[in-house]
Amino acid sequence: MSSPRFAPLLAVSILALAACGGGSGGGSTGPVERGSLSIGTDGLVDQSRASVSRADDGRILLRITEGPMQNTTVLCEDQTLGACSVVGGPTGTSGQGTLLQRLEGDYAFVGNFSILQLIGGTSQTISQFAHSERPGTPPARVRLPREGVANYAGRFSGSAGVSGRSAEMVEGDMSLLVDFNQAVLSGRMNADLSDGQPVSAAFNNVTVNASNGEFEATRDTLFLFQEQPARGEMSGAFYGPGAQEAAGVFNLGNPQGNMSGIFLACQGSEASCIRE
Repeated sequence: MSSPRFAPLLAVSILALAACGGGSGGGSTGPVERGSLSIGTDGLVDQSRASVSRADDGRILLRITEGPMQNTTVLCEDQTLGACSVVGGPTGTSGQGTLLQRLEGDYAFVGNFSILQLIGGTSQTISQFAHSERPGTPPARVRLPREGVANYAGRFSGSAGVSGRSAEMVEGDMSLLVDFNQAVLSGRMNADLSDGQPVSAAFNNVTVNASNGEFEATRDTLFLFQEQPARGEMSGAFYGPGAQEAAGVFNLGNPQGNMSGIFLACQGSEASCIRE
């Protein structure tokens, strides 16, 4: 899962904001490790692997198995801005965190977890984005269509900012177009900042792995932010036996600004699968 690391242009602002606040399994009954993204205290983005499940008391359980936060376990109240207990992790990791944002469908779950660290006596945060099967449900074997084109519609949640101002939390609409013939997907996200200024991100030529239902940005992926070329990372997967849902995590930026976060989309014209 290793990939080139880059510093998001607004990473410091994003981290400061955080501090304020197909197929799976093939018959396995336990949580499946999926691709995720970690934005560290150094402002760099690392790909990682993680699983999400549900504890006996109903809380969300995140286990990070690869990446800079390897061997970290995060146990969170199942709600936006839910308090989290953190165990393990690298030196300086405290016992506190927050489930900043979450989206859940009939089959998929995606979350933005903030993990508090104490570095040199200063509180900083790791932003860990993870997608997985809906907690508490057994992973289902996903069978992707062998051909055809499908549209998905849904929502994203994350942080966004434009040059010259701090990043802020945003929510908006997103759409995906999946070409199963070529095993690639493209998409677009749109939102408004607090002053009404629109922000947008787009991506094209994200590679779909037909053997496991996951998709990931490659060197051939094209990112845009505010309609200008950007650098970025993306990791996601299809969920549901018929690939009814697509969920993932992303980070991208250019001199115009930066956007990072989570998304969940449902096959069809409306985001009918997203649970409130």
